Amino acid sequence: MIQTLIQLPIGFIIGLSGSLIPGPLLAYTMAKAPAYGARTGPLAVAGHVLVELAILSLIALGLGVVLQASAFQLGFGLFGGMMLIVLGLDGISKLRNNPTPKKMVATKHHPVLGGILYSTLLNPTVIFWWATIGVATIMEAYLAASLAGVILWLIGHFLSDLTWFSLVSLSVVKGKKVIGIRGYRVILFFCTLLLLILGIYFIFKYGQLLF
Repeated sequence: MIQTLIQLPIGFIIGLSGSLIPGPLLAYTMAKAPAYGARTGPLAVAGHVLVELAILSLIALGLGVVLQASAFQLGFGLFGGMMLIVLGLDGISKLRNNPTPKKMVATKHHPVLGGILYSTLLNPTVIFWWATIGVATIMEAYLAASLAGVILWLIGHFLSDLTWFSLVSLSVVKGKKVIGIRGYRVILFFCTLLLLILGIYFIFKYGQLLF
């Protein structure tokens, strides 16, 4: 039971770690919020989730059989672990450099369409993330708690996107930082640290399949 329930916070934290790192969707949300209001974040996330559901549908076509294959576990476990470490190190780099989002294109579109565009054509790393880190962590959730673990992991993941981008759009509309710079840096540091720990864990765990 505990292994199943814990997938919810794991999915939330992993999803939040990706959302917190400045990227195209974050910059789009900030650029669109002054004109569209606090609902910009939730609507952009709706478009983002549509893209993720499409990717997940492809994964789900052979989920049970594929995720139990040793070769698949080895390949995506190791590669996903490495990508988690890379993402964690990138988050630490962002903390040091403290980047500011650049002005984005396509801000005239509806936020849902913007969420789709900045999760596909204008940000192909979303698809790459799901093909590596996403698959590796979903695989771990499935192996630990079967389908229930996957569902809770996904709920946590989607909630992280909704929570963060809602805060961002609200912050822009209110003309002040809701969580503040210090709060942002603390959350990002915690999430990037967790990514590094999970990455090392994945490499150690799935690396044993080589022997």
